[in-house]
Amino acid sequence: MVKLSFPRPQRQGRTASPLEPDEYGVLDVGYVTGTFCDGRPYRLECWRMEELVLATVFFSSLYLEDYERADLRLLLEAECVINFGYDEKPRLQAALTQDEVGEKMWAVNVQLAAGKKVFAEILPSLRRYVI
Repeated sequence: MVKLSFPRPQRQGRTASPLEPDEYGVLDVGYVTGTFCDGRPYRLECWRMEELVLATVFFSSLYLEDYERADLRLLLEAECVINFGYDEKPRLQAALTQDEVGEKMWAVNVQLAAGKKVFAEILPSLRRYVI
């Protein structure tokens, strides 16, 4: 069996802002790092902007370049990263991008909540940013 190797999302160039919002109004809540069952590392960053709570999941787009919104939703659910069970129409946007070292990545944004209305939830436990 061939074992595939995937790049780990690199985010070192970004400074988290967990104590007060940054110049764009973003307050960083926490993050999760993990690995999908195919060996593909991912990084989830949870953040809030005013009353919105969002998560962005970064992972290598290698062999997944043609994925669409529905595919990405199923992937995140199957990998037990996000539970979309709260909303029939998930609030999800995705873009093919590059990380800090130029590796091709998916950046999948998921709206988790707006005020008291919950749309989705992060399944693994978040880690706090070290200040």
